[in-house]
Amino acid sequence: MPTGTIHEIAPDLYLIEGHHPHNLWDDPDLPTLAVYRSGRRLYLLDTGVGPEQREAIRELANRYAGEVDEVLLLNSHGHLDHLGNNDVLAEIAPGATKRHHLPRASRSALEFESFFGAMYKRGLPYFDYLSGLTLPPDGVASLLRALGADDALTGADVADLGARIAQLGIGPAVSGFLPSLVVDILLQTYPPVFPSVETIVDYERIAPAADIRIGDSAWTGWTFAGDDGRPEVQVLESGGHSFGGVVFYLPEHRFMFMADETTSVPIWADTDPRRTIATAHKALAMIDGGQLELLCAGHRPLLPVSGAEARAALEGVIASGTEFAAVVGEVLARHPDGIGIDALYDTLLAEAQPGSTIAILAGLQFPVFSTFLKLTLLNHCLLLDLPQGTDASNRPTFKPV
Repeated sequence: MPTGTIHEIAPDLYLIEGHHPHNLWDDPDLPTLAVYRSGRRLYLLDTGVGPEQREAIRELANRYAGEVDEVLLLNSHGHLDHLGNNDVLAEIAPGATKRHHLPRASRSALEFESFFGAMYKRGLPYFDYLSGLTLPPDGVASLLRALGADDALTGADVADLGARIAQLGIGPAVSGFLPSLVVDILLQTYPPVFPSVETIVDYERIAPAADIRIGDSAWTGWTFAGDDGRPEVQVLESGGHSFGGVVFYLPEHRFMFMADETTSVPIWADTDPRRTIATAHKALAMIDGGQLELLCAGHRPLLPVSGAEARAALEGVIASGTEFAAVVGEVLARHPDGIGIDALYDTLLAEAQPGSTIAILAGLQFPVFSTFLKLTLLNHCLLLDLPQGTDASNRPTFKPV
């Protein structure tokens, strides 16, 4: 269904649909978000980005005109696709009290350009961005036209240019500009972003994160309760996808909204798959204990799942992260004297089986997504603090522990 479609999944609980991209530069990756009314309080769980999701939030708020005294905007983390419509808080529910919270550790991501720029550029000393990367000429031509190239530029022109670049051996020099180019494209792809920084109050300013027990699952986080003390929304710390990332649990509907805490490979410099996998295990325990029935995430799954589908989604998160770590670890183990990221990438792609986590990640990198498998491999090695050496070309290498 179109971006911004409203789905009522339970009484007073709605999801606003996001969108999976087809390519990086003209089809942004938009997350699903949630809106929940409990008593006289309206909760916005992220705000997405762009006019379709903004209008859906406004429509839902208008349905409750005069019926709410307070609106709480709860952001899951600091990435621009989840908080681009935050300023909608000022446009809805006139006269109601407004509150807006974000995890403190997520604030660094609010400086979007410098934050993502640093993440991409950290790869420059370690590998060649272009080497081994398949770039479809027609797609690159489309990108270049969008960035100001002549409208007559074709895929054949780009293919000729690529062949000439390879012939002249200047690929490594061009590779050095790719991180900045990708950041520029990423920021241009999305509609205007309005994070409403001035209204943000850290969750930690409410109170320190407290222990929260849900069945057999032990969490830390914050509970937003009604006037009767009944928990309405519980904000549970995860920190797997990015610094400070949280998931939301709504006890009334046994519903968990995972936002981006389904990332079990280290696509960003601050991703810790171990924490994501721990979150998935705790959610599975909640399913086993009967505390969790409906599950949705910002990106996968975009729409809610339950029963066997919810279990499969969580088990898939665990399996993909476990497989990735095991396969990378096996290749590293073959090179006790160290291996560079370029060689690690080439080996993994050469040995990847169809449908494997490596094959899927390779197929989703540029131009579909703004993440690169080589950068993911580097993030993994740095996260594990693997011993480093240097190869013959003075590139750093990583050794197994």
